[in-house]
Amino acid sequence: MKPALAFLLAAATAVALPGCARHDNGPADVPAISPAAARAAAMAASKDPYAPLMAASKDPYAPLMAAVFGDDYLPAQGRAVEGIGADSFQKANATIYRAATSTRLPSGETVLVVTSTATDENGDESPSLADPGRLSIYLLRQQDGRWHVTRRHDEVAQLGRMGEAGGLRWVMLSRNKPGLAVEHHWIGQGYVATRLSLFDPSREKITDLTGEGILIASDSSGACPEATHCWSGTAMWRFEPAAGAYDELVLTIKGEQDDVPDDAPAGTAAAGTRSLAGSARYVFERGSYRLRDGANTLPVI
Repeated sequence: MKPALAFLLAAATAVALPGCARHDNGPADVPAISPAAARAAAMAASKDPYAPLMAASKDPYAPLMAAVFGDDYLPAQGRAVEGIGADSFQKANATIYRAATSTRLPSGETVLVVTSTATDENGDESPSLADPGRLSIYLLRQQDGRWHVTRRHDEVAQLGRMGEAGGLRWVMLSRNKPGLAVEHHWIGQGYVATRLSLFDPSREKITDLTGEGILIASDSSGACPEATHCWSGTAMWRFEPAAGAYDELVLTIKGEQDDVPDDAPAGTAAAGTRSLAGSARYVFERGSYRLRDGANTLPVI
């Protein structure tokens, strides 16, 4: 007997026969309990409508995903699949969704962040280097023990490469205002660039608060020594309180770049290195974060 079924049968017996002890020499005509009755009894015992769903899935976001995607959510796989068909063309034009992170807003709503990628001709996730990770945000509220979607924000951004949106974490954009920070990467021919994007899930229309992302890391070491310029720099970022809608974003930059004039002939050797150290302060105005003080000294790729 499978462990899950044994658990359900035990739960059902406990509900159907309260106060009864098991006797090995008991009557042989004890009525059998069907799997359907066992499942119903287990749910009644737990008083949790999502108990069977959680038992069938290792996805901690299963109840939220089921509320958002309905029958398209596959709990055993921990993902939702939309638009898939039988032939290779249909399989290659479907979308796979996975829950990435969640938090609770001061309003009492729960935010679910979902990333999605396209499928290949076999219906599997197989993104190419150029394929971004697609980011969607959903707001839900629990009523009478069940989750209900209050707002849907499908595909608010396409970030990163290889179907990965990047590193996600929750931050405070201002006092009592949670936000989502995404550090996403561009990689090509030995060059690497990382940008920071910010999202406020409480907005009626969710967009990237930085516009197209603020550069927080830049590196060309993979292309050197053949490249004309070689550099490596990173920025630590933090928020500082401000009176506006969102706190100010401050970057502290460090790194080095070879000292070759931009108009130097190809192959000119570097005379030395120069520091990329600096700081930059961004404020939120006219709909996005904009540079106000200092300079972002990281080389743009």
